[in-house]
Amino acid sequence: IVELAVPEISEGVQSFEAASLRIQEVFAAAAVPESVAAEIKEAYAALGGSLPLAVRSSANAEDLPGLSFAGQHSSFLNVKGADEVVAATKACWASLWSAQALAYRHQNGVDHGAVAMAVVAQQMIPSDVSGILFTSNPATGERSEVIINSSFGLGEAVVSGTVTPDTFVVD
Repeated sequence: IVELAVPEISEGVQSFEAASLRIQEVFAAAAVPESVAAEIKEAYAALGGSLPLAVRSSANAEDLPGLSFAGQHSSFLNVKGADEVVAATKACWASLWSAQALAYRHQNGVDHGAVAMAVVAQQMIPSDVSGILFTSNPATGERSEVIINSSFGLGEAVVSGTVTPDTFVVD
């Protein structure tokens, strides 16, 4: 995959669109290894096998000093069914290779070969207000401050930047 992650230059403009499409074709053609799919299905069954889940990507290069990949990798909400959880997991892995993520890593000198993707599946809960907690201030790096961004509805609106959240700084 890393060998495919090469930009094309057309009329002086660099693009990772074609590279991302080639990589997405690799993911589309490949099955999730049966042992991995079985573990995902077993874990889902242990939760009751019918709960809606949030299937979220978590890349190792997401929160580097001075860089933020927030919203660049896929997350899926209200995923129900074992096969659907496996498919959403695969889609999260593939999102590590979106044109946007490739370009951002390239621009910021992050080695494509050094990135990895974990996937976290969490039970969805009905919420009136959701948010994100940062254990240190992402804007200043201050470790004595906790930052909470919140908004009405699902936290995905905060993560994706579709709302301007309420922000709380706690010392």
